[in-house]
Amino acid sequence: AQAQLNRMNVTLEQNKEALARSGKAAGASGEKFQKLGSVVKASGAIIASACAAAGIAAVKLASEVTRQYGELEQNIGGSVAVFGQYAEQIQKTGEEAYKNLGVSQSDYLATANKMGALFQGSGIDQRRSLELTEKAMQRAADTASVMGIDMQMALDSIAGAAKGNFTMMDNLGVAMNATNIEAYAAAKGIKFVWNQASQAEKAELEMQMFFERTEKYAGNFALESMTTETGSLGLFHAALNSFTAGLGNADADMERLTSNLAEAFQAVVNNITPVIDNLVAAMPTAFEAI
Repeated sequence: AQAQLNRMNVTLEQNKEALARSGKAAGASGEKFQKLGSVVKASGAIIASACAAAGIAAVKLASEVTRQYGELEQNIGGSVAVFGQYAEQIQKTGEEAYKNLGVSQSDYLATANKMGALFQGSGIDQRRSLELTEKAMQRAADTASVMGIDMQMALDSIAGAAKGNFTMMDNLGVAMNATNIEAYAAAKGIKFVWNQASQAEKAELEMQMFFERTEKYAGNFALESMTTETGSLGLFHAALNSFTAGLGNADADMERLTSNLAEAFQAVVNNITPVIDNLVAAMPTAFEAI
């Protein structure tokens, strides 16, 4: 009987130890589940925040696409009104404006429509107004890239000259006024008196003078847009604006717009990479000097 009682006591002790171990395990599991709950709760908050951010981004993108396309649509319509049968040509030129002038198609057409209307208002026909507009805007962009001025300011300067306001032409390095234009005409053997000339004659001579005085800058923008950091950033920004507007246009050539954007981004990478390499190489020396 004593031996049996001893065995029972041993069994009871073993059961107590097993229960204690089970309690500890349950406690540990409870803590783990509690931690898991916290993680799930935090993850849920992160996912909710991400979804909210994605929703905001989507709304913002839709708003920007709508705005950009609305402006492009209006400017395309304006080009038809101003240039008539030649509108398609100016629109095609605008598609490449991101690369040649650093502005989107919409911004290009907005300025071109203004200039074309001013030239025609002075008595120049549609065809000639198109030629003057395209050449004047391209030269303004080339000159701006040399002078280091804002592209829109350059385009506004040349648009102002088209209506006889020469105040901003100094930005493009050409001092232009009635006296200077008369002197230029005399040097060229052209019979011209400002007060007796028609508005069309004035506009033609003004542009001729501008083109000649800035001839050495022709093509500079396209060169810098692919080989300089600032130029490539402007190129990318213009390509992005055209791409964004294209997202809202059912007739847009999205493959071409995407290719343009990729090309512009590659130009940015090519021009920024050497700067970063130089920075990394210079940092140890700079820190040692400090």
